[in-house]
Amino acid sequence: MFRLFRTPSNRRKTVVFIGDVLLMLATIAFLVSFHTFAHRWGWLDIKRPLKSPLMYLCIPVHAVLGYMFEVYEIRRKERLRTFASLMVLSFLSFCFMFGLANVVRINQTTVAYMAVFFTISALSLYLWRLACARVLLNSRFLIKPKVLFIGRDVITGEILDEIKRRDYRILGLITDPAEDERTADGLRIVDTQSQLARAVHHHKPDILVTAINIQLPLNILKTIYRCKFSGCEVYESAYFYELITQKAAIKQYLTSATIPYLNVDAFARRHYGRIKSLADICIAWSALMLLWPVMLLVAVLIKATSAGPVFFTQERVGLHEKPFRLAKFRTMVVDAEQEGPQWSKPNDPRITRIGRFLRKTRLDELPQLINMCRGQMSLVGPRPIRRHMAELIEEHMPFYSLRFTAKPGLTGWAQVNYDYGGTVEGHVEKFQYDLYYLKHASALLDIFIILKTFQTVLRRPAC
Repeated sequence: MFRLFRTPSNRRKTVVFIGDVLLMLATIAFLVSFHTFAHRWGWLDIKRPLKSPLMYLCIPVHAVLGYMFEVYEIRRKERLRTFASLMVLSFLSFCFMFGLANVVRINQTTVAYMAVFFTISALSLYLWRLACARVLLNSRFLIKPKVLFIGRDVITGEILDEIKRRDYRILGLITDPAEDERTADGLRIVDTQSQLARAVHHHKPDILVTAINIQLPLNILKTIYRCKFSGCEVYESAYFYELITQKAAIKQYLTSATIPYLNVDAFARRHYGRIKSLADICIAWSALMLLWPVMLLVAVLIKATSAGPVFFTQERVGLHEKPFRLAKFRTMVVDAEQEGPQWSKPNDPRITRIGRFLRKTRLDELPQLINMCRGQMSLVGPRPIRRHMAELIEEHMPFYSLRFTAKPGLTGWAQVNYDYGGTVEGHVEKFQYDLYYLKHASALLDIFIILKTFQTVLRRPAC
């Protein structure tokens, strides 16, 4: 989970977030001090006390909603959008706290101070972002980690394509003297392996990336270890690829005549699996009790706007490749697959008018809460797929069945990171995200995916 914060972009977001929290703490401290002195000197005639501990509840509410609205992303030229986002965020945060007034017994004095707090916060956080944009995005202050490659492999080219779009500085390649310099993927040859110590001393890299399964002499390994001990980050290329893309590297397996056993054991942790299953059932039942009016309204709208049943059920492949009937609100016309199974695609003419809205807002997925109650699905996991489609993808991806080592999910890492997978190639790309999740699944990552799902619903149409 914490590997997500190692990239330069996420580090900037962390700086912005920490600054936000400190500014909001300072604002609360100022308001509490102002209220204390104003009440003591008789400037304000307020009968109800200020419940200052409840003021601090505003900070986590603001932080969670802020993540959904992507307010921690620094934008150089979108000042108006940034200001508008912060104002809307403050208003929604206040509305949320106002809705909690009866639950946690927030009196009128505290509510009034919360309104002032969110107003001041919107202005101060906007000024903080202007300062961050001026400093963190300024080329004179922008610190780009320097990356030095030791050897090359089949995914070196993909890594180069990825880091060129990110805030990294590529130093070049340390290569074997016998290697043909013309096949260096466009990397500048910095030196040979025997001169690694000299190259490190001269270029002072921040990150060393070694090729997969590279065989290095003992003296070279000692140099790499000394670099690591002195603060330089050292990664194997497949791990570094995961770090910067948050998806698993698979090209090294597809280009090989043999494939090793892939140890995906995140769900083998007994306590994590049990807690996750219990949480899924509790969340599903709670959501059904809260959302049944919404589901009833959706059912009425579907029935009123198109002919056919309200629900759509279809066999999907679940945990350990066991089939189950998945339930959804119908979003397509009846007999949409008269010509056989088809991939859904953007602007699909088979989708009804109300179906587009349901897909965009993910409301069509609500009946899958019933599948969660039955233990067939989880809140977070790879999305369920039809057996016919799974067999098509497995022809291109021999270990695609690894995704069935976990329960299919209502949302997943692939859904919040990849726009659309309406082809075999698109689903292969999504599988890289699913495989990353299977390797690194944890309670923290699940919470992160749930928050990012809300962000995705606000930002883009359904996949």
